Amino acid sequence: MPFPVLLTLAAALHAAPSDTLRPAAAPTRARHELSSAAAAGFNGAALARAEEAVLDEMRRGSFPGAALAVGRWDRTVLEEGFGRLGAGDGEVDPDATVYDLASLTKVVGTTTAVMLLVQDGRMMLDEPVSSYLPEFTGGGREQVTIRHLLTHTSGLPDGVDVTGSTPEEGLRRILRTPLRARPGMQVEYSDVGFVVLYAAAERAAGEPLYRLLDRRVFAPLGMNHTSYVYGEGCWNCAGTSRGSMAFRGRVHDPIARRLGGLAGNAGLFSTGHDLARFASMLANGGELNGTRIFRESTVRMFTSRQPGTGTRALGWDTPSAPGTGAAGSHVSPNSFGHTGFTGTSIWIDAERGTWVVLLANRTYDDGPNRMQTLRRAVHDRVADAARPEFTGSAVGG
Repeated sequence: MPFPVLLTLAAALHAAPSDTLRPAAAPTRARHELSSAAAAGFNGAALARAEEAVLDEMRRGSFPGAALAVGRWDRTVLEEGFGRLGAGDGEVDPDATVYDLASLTKVVGTTTAVMLLVQDGRMMLDEPVSSYLPEFTGGGREQVTIRHLLTHTSGLPDGVDVTGSTPEEGLRRILRTPLRARPGMQVEYSDVGFVVLYAAAERAAGEPLYRLLDRRVFAPLGMNHTSYVYGEGCWNCAGTSRGSMAFRGRVHDPIARRLGGLAGNAGLFSTGHDLARFASMLANGGELNGTRIFRESTVRMFTSRQPGTGTRALGWDTPSAPGTGAAGSHVSPNSFGHTGFTGTSIWIDAERGTWVVLLANRTYDDGPNRMQTLRRAVHDRVADAARPEFTGSAVGG
């Protein structure tokens, strides 16, 4: 049996230009008509306080720039850029500035692919991972299910040093990573688990996941700047570090980098506008502007907190105790979201229909890491700006 498609593709990355994996970025900003705040049930003056929170944090030196997008159900009411991509670079454009999503890859990429495959009947949540990856056996690994990987209860460690001279060898060694606990016994956030999940999903799909995602999600939603492997020559990518360890258009995460930029834990790049399309699709029950990506039942299944997993849903996270985590204290219990190490986040309140995308490159400098505090403030201010009497989807608006 051939090894996963991922290995063949990762090996080809060194010989093929990155343009084979991503759409061309438009050199000028595309203008999009936004809904008015009032039409989506927001208090505009209150909503402006969310923008002020991002601007204030940028002025404190936490990041050189950021993109913020806010909406309700299928309506986007705000897409704003703040500051610059980096020192001496141009201004942030929410339509064109590309950010390294870091762990948002887990939900926008890997989890989304699994949602499609489960919906299609090509993967089963409680099936052993070894049913898709026979290489993933021994040492109790045959007891790990797809659900365990999605909920970070597989027993795999959080990270691992990827060894081997090629991405193929690196993945083979990751698949042999010993478990630290019996599957299902404890929650440990695991990048390793999502690398394994990506490989299993790719085997189930029978094609590279970037092709599946582009055909079924990114292209239908018009997410034209969302892809893996942008490359060092990306003129509109926000850098995630500079100096001798500069990363701009190349994935910041060391595991994903050793795997050639195609990995389940990190490696995806996108813009504020593209993720606004993605968030509004999920907030609107899996459909946007007549294009259905998921059944509503699929969205509910994957975004609902799972028993015995702390705050974890399937791939997604849910609100933590007030004052902790990213969600804030004013969102509804039916909210879900995720964050990324580089300074990225997406949060969706399924009860109110509101959603927030915040992209920053806080790892660019050695400034203070106040992202969780900022995320909570922005999410709370958006929740406060949403009029509670406004109910129902804005489909067709």
